[in-house]
Amino acid sequence: MSIVLEKEALQAVLGAGTGKGVRVAMLDTGVDESHPELAGKLAASYELSRGPGGFTCSRADGFDAVGHGTACAGIIKRIAPEVELHSVKVIGANARGSSAELVYGLEWALENKMHVVNASLGTLDRRNKDRLAELAEQAFYEGVMIVAAANNQGQIAYPANLPTVIAVDSDAFENPLSFRYRLGTDIEMEANGIYVEAPSPGGERKLFTGTSFACPHVTGIVARLLSVHPDLQPFEVRTLLWRLVKEG
Repeated sequence: MSIVLEKEALQAVLGAGTGKGVRVAMLDTGVDESHPELAGKLAASYELSRGPGGFTCSRADGFDAVGHGTACAGIIKRIAPEVELHSVKVIGANARGSSAELVYGLEWALENKMHVVNASLGTLDRRNKDRLAELAEQAFYEGVMIVAAANNQGQIAYPANLPTVIAVDSDAFENPLSFRYRLGTDIEMEANGIYVEAPSPGGERKLFTGTSFACPHVTGIVARLLSVHPDLQPFEVRTLLWRLVKEG
């Protein structure tokens, strides 16, 4: 890590990174893979289904009835165009999901050796908090970064409010690579999440606002760092993110 500790060197790494070689699981509403900005750019799309034995995750056509995941995927690919992006649909057409589906999505991401998990979602339901915390700790010690959107109303939500997760709030930034790091707070980061232009199902582009759309900016930034230095551990990534915006 010492070779990238200086701020100027870190900025050079961030500028050079493309996300190449970095596997990202995006837990969301699916992705419209027919969109011109995303066609042929995803590694795979998966969908959760529930049967008598519990959840399974199977390959699926790239489809998004909500538009949330399509926007987030577009932001990630804009920041880190060469990232290996896996869409895992854990939220249905009614834009609702359960904490159990979130748990299974995280389990799938860890079992399938993802490097980064983008969770532009969260749950207020505490019934699965302990299991989510276990998975977040497992990810941390296995070198997997979980990047999660903070609750838009400031409520405690999971996984964002777990200590081993990079939690992201939203603010307005002109440069998509700009962010703030709020050392010592539960929600450490602020990234661009105000009127973000991103792809929408049906070949459209729309403006999106909220922590959900700040989160993939940070995922893309993390993927850039990892594509240049793939052996970075989660605590090192957090340190480098802080150093990127630290004065001096």
